[in-house]
Amino acid sequence: MRRIVLALITLLVCQQAAFAQRNIETRLGYSYNDDFQFSDEWQYLSTDIYLFNGNRFTRVLNELETGARKPKEKYGNVLEYLMITAQLKNMKVFGNDDIVYPLYNFAIDQDKSNYKTQVSDHQEVVRIIDKMPLGSASNSIDAVINAKAITNGQSDQVFNLVANQLVAISKLTSPSGAVLSLVGEFGNLLNSRANRKEYKFSSTIRLYEGQDFDTRLHSVRIYVFVPNDVKKVDIKSVKLADYLQKNPNKLDRRMLEEMTNYKDYPYMIVANYKSLYKMDVLTGDEITLDLIEKRKLKIQTAYDKQLINDETFRQEKLFVEYLRTFADMKQNLNTYRLNYRNNSADINAKNLFSIVQEYKRLKGIFDAREKEFAKNSTYQNIFRPEYESILTNADLYLEADHNLKNGKLLVNTLRELENDPKSWNTPEKREAALTRLHAIELPKKEVLSASVEGEAIVRLTQRLEELQYTEVFQKDVQKLTSSEANDETIPQRNALLEKVGASKCVSCREKVREAVTEYNKRYDGFRLKQALQKKDELKLQADATVLKYLKRQVCIENNLQLATASANNNLDQYISRIYERNTELGKSIKMLDSLSKVDFKDQQLDKVQEYNARLQHQIKEVEQGFEVIKTLDKNLYSCEDAS
Repeated sequence: MRRIVLALITLLVCQQAAFAQRNIETRLGYSYNDDFQFSDEWQYLSTDIYLFNGNRFTRVLNELETGARKPKEKYGNVLEYLMITAQLKNMKVFGNDDIVYPLYNFAIDQDKSNYKTQVSDHQEVVRIIDKMPLGSASNSIDAVINAKAITNGQSDQVFNLVANQLVAISKLTSPSGAVLSLVGEFGNLLNSRANRKEYKFSSTIRLYEGQDFDTRLHSVRIYVFVPNDVKKVDIKSVKLADYLQKNPNKLDRRMLEEMTNYKDYPYMIVANYKSLYKMDVLTGDEITLDLIEKRKLKIQTAYDKQLINDETFRQEKLFVEYLRTFADMKQNLNTYRLNYRNNSADINAKNLFSIVQEYKRLKGIFDAREKEFAKNSTYQNIFRPEYESILTNADLYLEADHNLKNGKLLVNTLRELENDPKSWNTPEKREAALTRLHAIELPKKEVLSASVEGEAIVRLTQRLEELQYTEVFQKDVQKLTSSEANDETIPQRNALLEKVGASKCVSCREKVREAVTEYNKRYDGFRLKQALQKKDELKLQADATVLKYLKRQVCIENNLQLATASANNNLDQYISRIYERNTELGKSIKMLDSLSKVDFKDQQLDKVQEYNARLQHQIKEVEQGFEVIKTLDKNLYSCEDAS
């Protein structure tokens, strides 16, 4: 196709040389480039053309033969047509080859010795292309405007133009509808020429119907059609430049004519607009694996048809990967919600961790994109807001219940710990971080360690707990270990237990528990020694109690016998009740005597304590039994040396 275009250009140059005396020149009378910085993602071109002073073409045609300042010459051939074309460059949809658009074709009439043509320039604007993809991010997107006065002997030039363009189009492997619409325009050109009718370009070439693009003015060129001996065109630009700067989105034909204020020759204003690529915006609820596959296919098709550039295609593919991670998180979230009440704690922990895992990946991917594309305008201006939108949706999903909230908190804590060492450089900060890391029930360590995200949780938790134990608990543990286990050091043990009980440091609790267990063993030994010592003391006390109260019990019994012999019938019942009390006292003394003589060799603390308690109880029972009798009748206790 490139060779055909080169051949076409060569042909046109040769023809222009042969008829140089009758060429209409297009002088660039004014050039304007907007100050806006168009980045790579402004990759679509729209071009509007405005034709002014159409009635002045009669002057141009007549001056082709007379010259602007010389007498009229005579030629064998007469002017028959006036044709205006535009040559567009850097159009990706045309394979980056130049394409010539026929814009206007007017019949020329001869009145006596003068030429005249009826050019209708009342048409508001002709949009020749609409949002067509550019071949590169180049700012050079000007249309080259040509006007040619064709004599009755040059008719083959029109046919050559049409033929060459049709051949060029036929070389395209997959011509789009936009390209094929040009074929119709060439047909309209030939038809109007055959019928000597006016031709105007009317098929706006567009690839996107109904798309909401951000569009703004890129550049404006004014081409003035003059005879070839007019070398300079003077168009005042101050008012026009001010108008263009203040109206970057849409131009008004009447205002353009007023601000240009040029009357000498016909001129054409070419306004180029650039449009910003807009991606399909999605909400979290819309995203499914099926939709992602459709989006992937759509992007690939657009790229194959050269509707998007390489960088946009790359960013779209990366965004599809991001959407897949989000879709995986949604799927895990649905599994968690549906089965939470029916599953075991282990299964719920695994489901919850899967959500945490994908959420952390989402955050990590976004961080990687931010770093890699910090200076990439396509990412920053188009894709970054969509990444943020998806991440916001993920955040909202994780607000559904306390487990999901704590899962999000866990991920944010992990990221903070990984990126900022100052976030855990004090015991208070570490304790707060451990509280968040242990806020949800997670799978066992061996399950966590099988994934990157789980390994990070295990590793950072272990690191924090090691530091926390060293700085907060190690000295107290060492002190407890080296202290004697007795009643005086028990407060020290209890304080350590209370301290570690308020901490979320799991390994700290385990180490303190081990130290306390070892201390408790030593303390039990201390208490056993005390209990054995007390046992010996109680046995001595029991033996003394038996002797003491046995003597008193015998004394009371003797006194009761005397009282029975001398008592009348009214006292028999009273003495009988006292006698029963004394008999019970005797049994208690006998039981205490038997208990104190037990050969107790058991070295278990609880057994020794139980035996001591029984001895104490029995001693007290003997003492209380005697006191009851003594309180009832002091006269019964009057034996010599019985006290």
